[in-house]
Amino acid sequence: MRFHGIIPPVVTLFDEAGNLDLALNKRYLDELLSRQVDGLLLMGSSGEFSSLTIEERKLYVREMIKHINGRVPVMVGVGHSALKEVIELTHYAEEQGAEGVLAVSPYYWKLSDEQLYRFFSILASETSLPVFLYNIPMLTGQTLSVELITKLAAAHKNIAGIKETISDFSHIRQVISSVKKIKPDFFVFTAFDEHLLPGQMIGTDGSINGSAVFMPEISVELYNSYQQGELHEAERQHQRISKLMDIYTLSPTFFTAMKEAVHQRWFNGQPAGHRAPFDVCSADLIEEVSAILKKINEKEGIKL
Repeated sequence: MRFHGIIPPVVTLFDEAGNLDLALNKRYLDELLSRQVDGLLLMGSSGEFSSLTIEERKLYVREMIKHINGRVPVMVGVGHSALKEVIELTHYAEEQGAEGVLAVSPYYWKLSDEQLYRFFSILASETSLPVFLYNIPMLTGQTLSVELITKLAAAHKNIAGIKETISDFSHIRQVISSVKKIKPDFFVFTAFDEHLLPGQMIGTDGSINGSAVFMPEISVELYNSYQQGELHEAERQHQRISKLMDIYTLSPTFFTAMKEAVHQRWFNGQPAGHRAPFDVCSADLIEEVSAILKKINEKEGIKL
């Protein structure tokens, strides 16, 4: 199945004790799928992969892929600082039926381009799945250079695309210009919500964006409107997305506020579960998230 369009980087839901709530996660994925998303990313940054053990990640991936049951393509985040763990998670995702994996560069140490090339090359050689690079310098401490991305795409048939979580929009433009010149089917996905519309204008293939985890219909409508040449409607949805951006200011860990929005929208009355240390958050978080959702409901008419 071909990845394109809107692919929410889903949050992972816990019970009040901080344990995986598999039943609730399945209900959550059904809510997203009912709103016509084009794919799902499991175990991305918003999915708190860094808070889970390897065995928990495997359990979640196995149960969620089984539940999705081919309704949309599934991409699985395999991020880890140890290459052996990345390979193990990739093999497991492939065995369970994932259509692709998203691999972030090793974090903690800063690596040279030669070391990063070695890391991604070994991973690509270990799987037949499409491998998507994950460029997120705000968390890894370094940017994947245009030259490195181009070299990897040229050398490995299954290095299929990239998720660009980067504020430098010119970097995205340069990646498209450089890589698609030698590999036209290389997929470039934006991540920041406000890059969804301008990204499409310069040739991106969609977005793996945060607001889609709790308000996917805005992103879906924006993407589809632009694809259909309805620029006025695409602009209107872009303005809607901009009104959701305050949610990123409510917690330094973005997923904390996003998870609260998911619970308030679809699981009314059930408190969001968090795993320590992320169970420590602003006392006003619930009210602040509620105010954002209420504003989009009252002013934009989106049913909550």
